[in-house]
Amino acid sequence: MLKLNLFLSLIMFLIIGDRLSANVAGYTFTQHQGVYTEISGDTVVAFSTSTITNPFDLDDVTYSSNRIPFLFRFNGVNYNNISINTNGFITFGAVSSVAANYGPIASTETYDGAVSAFGIDLIGLFGTNADRSAGSPVLSNVVSFAGVVAGRLITGTGIATSATIISFNQSAGTITMSAGATSTGNNEIIQIAAASIVRSTQGISGSRVHTIQFKNFRRYITTGTIDNLNFQIKLYETSGKIEVVYGNNTEGPTPVYGQVGLRGILHSDFNNRTTASDWLNTAAGGTNDVQCLISSSVFPPSGLTFVWNPQATTVNITLIPQGFYNLTTLKLNKRDTVTAYLRNTSSPFLIVDSAKAVIDSITFNGSFYFNNTSSGTYYIELKHRNSIETWSSSGVVINAGSVTAYNFTAAASRAFGNNMILKGTKYCIYSGDVNQDGIIDASDLSEVDNDAFNSLSGYVRTDVTGDDFVDAEDVSIVDNNAYNSVSVVRP
Repeated sequence: MLKLNLFLSLIMFLIIGDRLSANVAGYTFTQHQGVYTEISGDTVVAFSTSTITNPFDLDDVTYSSNRIPFLFRFNGVNYNNISINTNGFITFGAVSSVAANYGPIASTETYDGAVSAFGIDLIGLFGTNADRSAGSPVLSNVVSFAGVVAGRLITGTGIATSATIISFNQSAGTITMSAGATSTGNNEIIQIAAASIVRSTQGISGSRVHTIQFKNFRRYITTGTIDNLNFQIKLYETSGKIEVVYGNNTEGPTPVYGQVGLRGILHSDFNNRTTASDWLNTAAGGTNDVQCLISSSVFPPSGLTFVWNPQATTVNITLIPQGFYNLTTLKLNKRDTVTAYLRNTSSPFLIVDSAKAVIDSITFNGSFYFNNTSSGTYYIELKHRNSIETWSSSGVVINAGSVTAYNFTAAASRAFGNNMILKGTKYCIYSGDVNQDGIIDASDLSEVDNDAFNSLSGYVRTDVTGDDFVDAEDVSIVDNNAYNSVSVVRP
């Protein structure tokens, strides 16, 4: 039993260690002025139906188990479920945030990470001021219409119980209710159950974007006029990119501060923004509790977009296609594109990630950027348009978000099964698999021979030397490798 416990402890340590090797602090940040496009949503998470009762006024509520229709990679881990907190943020992982979380980035809670658009104590109401006359359903001199929504509950002194908004006329400054006012009053505060949280997915498989929209929220302590916050959090399927897009945001005389940015598994891992004067020029936060100000004069313009991109995992690979290597110049005849795959080291050796790079003709090096790779040990598989597929000799340790180098040219033993050929002092991947069927044989030779006979030129797959001509030299390389039955050697 002791051995079993030690084994399980080791497994948990490795899992946690792997997850902690990634960090949101390594995400890159940019911001730009775009356009805010409100969505109706294909999924309604919640909307406020009361102005006094939690959770129906969307005050301190966490909605867990919100499934998105694709795997979203956050901080090196794939998720298809998020939790949404009415206080302006979402979290990842099996553990949701507590409902009354007003600082999701600085919080020491145990969720796997957070994206905070404006994390502060929010409530799903809109407050404004208006005049009323006893018996009349029309409110006049309405101060602000920022969060007025037809069909929603409206309350306040002199407002009939369960009255709703039938219509409103912004130019006339009026709101028409479903019932007449019960008393007369001027410039009285009214409350509207205006807020909603909806989700929607756009795009085709492989390039989908999942949007979580917060509409018509305000800071909890404010019951006066015009405070109204609107924003979206966008999750991008393939790239793992995260966007926060701000809509129309208005604030009364009392400013409000909220947390904006990302948090990882630990609250010591953060990537946040701060400003007290200009949302177009925010600064990176030096601590996890910095905030951004919204006031009557300092606020994000509609369409302002904050973008966080995960730092790519870079693998610098040195390789030479046999036919391209010129022993006279000691260079490649042409720079060319190679695709690299990272594969699991256990059968069936599933592909984890892929990337393309151009191999430099002088250094023989290409930088491959992998966006969906966790830290681990992987086989590297190379594919070039007219070369034999070649694997690394063993698993290569790769740390997410860092740079790793692997040189195939240094020794035959760098390839699985020593499946390379020495040319001069460099080991090269075999050229000649022009039809990419995993073996260099008569079918490849026939294709190259025919194109040589027809003096074909240009960027064609039968040009195994990379000199833009198909000729006897190409035929010779393919013929020799076919004679030696060169084929793919895999684990």
